[in-house]
Amino acid sequence: MNIKRRIFWWSLLVFAALAAISGAVVYFNPELMEEWYGIALLAGPPLGWLIFLVAATSGIPEQVPETVAQPLEDEEAAETEQKEEEAAVKEETKEECVPVEVVAAQILGLLQREGRLIDFLQEDIEPYDDAQIGAAVREVHRGCRNALKEVFGIEPVINAQEGTEVEIDEDFDPAQIKLVGNVKGNPPFKGIIKHTGWKFSEVRLPKWTGKTSKNILAPAEVEI
Repeated sequence: MNIKRRIFWWSLLVFAALAAISGAVVYFNPELMEEWYGIALLAGPPLGWLIFLVAATSGIPEQVPETVAQPLEDEEAAETEQKEEEAAVKEETKEECVPVEVVAAQILGLLQREGRLIDFLQEDIEPYDDAQIGAAVREVHRGCRNALKEVFGIEPVINAQEGTEVEIDEDFDPAQIKLVGNVKGNPPFKGIIKHTGWKFSEVRLPKWTGKTSKNILAPAEVEI
């Protein structure tokens, strides 16, 4: 599986989880839809996923190009060196290649451990009143937010408050900044921030050793 496909699947899982949380919040608080931030709460995860996907995969080739060996005076020495380099690349790739299902399990397991996300989504919430569900959503939101912050270093694309005016340069990246409203002419533009956007600065998932089961998101707990 190539790099772009990996990024697609594990980012889809993360943003789907965020969309589920946003939907639950709006479902039990329908008055939010009367304000712009209620719509932003629902539209944020899918739009954020698209922006992240474009930004994360831009410039990544479908396949890693083969290494071109530098010409050497001695043909036999050049062939030996090339074989050694290829063997080293294969060994490094073998060590770093983590199955996509393991990455997905790590992310979902993290959200379960820190925010009980799977417990919340699998629970039948019909018997509970809005106050009980609202309290549960608050805990889920807090835990999942901290987990994403810890592992992905989530931070805004534009480091400014929403509602403030900013100037968009001529060489702005459309993958990071989406222009909305009455867009005419050519940049630079001046506009009001409606949403700061989100990006990740790094990924700090635990190193997979191959000893952990791929399909376990959270172990069962049995009190003795």
